[in-house]
Parts: sequence; structure tokens; C-alpha cells
Amino acid sequence: MTTFQVGPSTFYVFSYQAFDADDEPASEPEVIGAVFGTGQILPGVEGALEGKTVGDRVEARLAAGTVFGARQASSILEVDRADFPADVAPGDRFELENAAGDLLVAHVLEVVDDLVVIDTNHPLAEQDVILRGELLEVRPATGEELKAAELALEEDLALLNASPPDVGVGALIRPTNRG
Repeated sequence: MTTFQVGPSTFYVFSYQAFDADDEPASEPEVIGAVFGTGQILPGVEGALEGKTVGDRVEARLAAGTVFGARQASSILEVDRADFPADVAPGDRFELENAAGDLLVAHVLEVVDDLVVIDTNHPLAEQDVILRGELLEVRPATGEELKAAELALEEDLALLNASPPDVGVGALIRPTNRG
């Protein structure tokens, strides 16, 4: 049986969990499959995976701001209270869906008269992030996987170059877990 190492033209499956700078879990465990070197995974994570084989435990430490970016003052918004449930309170979290269908989590900072102040910055913005996991599979990528990875990269680049949609926040709010 051939043992493959993560590297160019390989497909790998990585089971991982994210932790914040205080080593507290910041996500549920997840499993992702990707073709190495095609932009599907953050470079810092792929750097930690490169050369590894099935069963290897991997830890990738990602510097503050490199994963979820810097906190943006423009991501703190005042929204009409009528767009929220009547019992909205500081500490509540809501999911916002943008025009592309992507979800953002908004954290309620303050409720004042007819306004709700929300923070749509990622909770891990400007924090170190640690990914810990195990490599579950490594093999040569198929032609179909290589082509799909190339197409996904082209689509991602097109999205990065597109103008953001002009939509009202209130129409996109839906409650998620409270507190």
C-alpha cells in the first residue's frame, strides 16, 4: 500500500476544530476535503498539512487578522428595532443572510428606544485562531477534482472582485441562538 503525503495534485480530507486565542473551542468539529494548493484552504493551514500523511495530527496557528480580518467600525450598525423580535436584548445573536446566501452572525450590543445596535464583525476578528485536527485521507487528486478546484477558484476570484449588494439589513435578520 502506497502512503501519500499532502502536496501538489493531492486530494486530502482533514477533520479539525477551531480554537480562539484563549484555547476555547470556537467551532464545532468539521471535516473538509480539498485539492492541495488550489486556494480552497487558508495558506497557513495548507502549510501545516504539507508533507503529512493519513493519521497525522496537525495544529495550525493563524495570526490575528489573517483569518477573519480586522474589526471594522463600519460593521457596527444601527437597525430599526421593528426589524427584531420584541424581546431583543444585548447579547442576543442573529443570523443575517446576504444576497449571495452567505450567513453572517450579528451580535446585539445595545437596544435603545427605536434602535438596535449590532456588530457584524466576525467574533474571531483580530484574534489568533488555532486549528487542530487529524488528516483522514490523502491520495492523488482525480482529473475531475482538479478541474472542480480550478473552477471554484475562478468563481471565488470573481466574487472577490464583485461589488457588494446594496440591501437593507432589516430584511435579512433571522434569530439564531440567544446569548
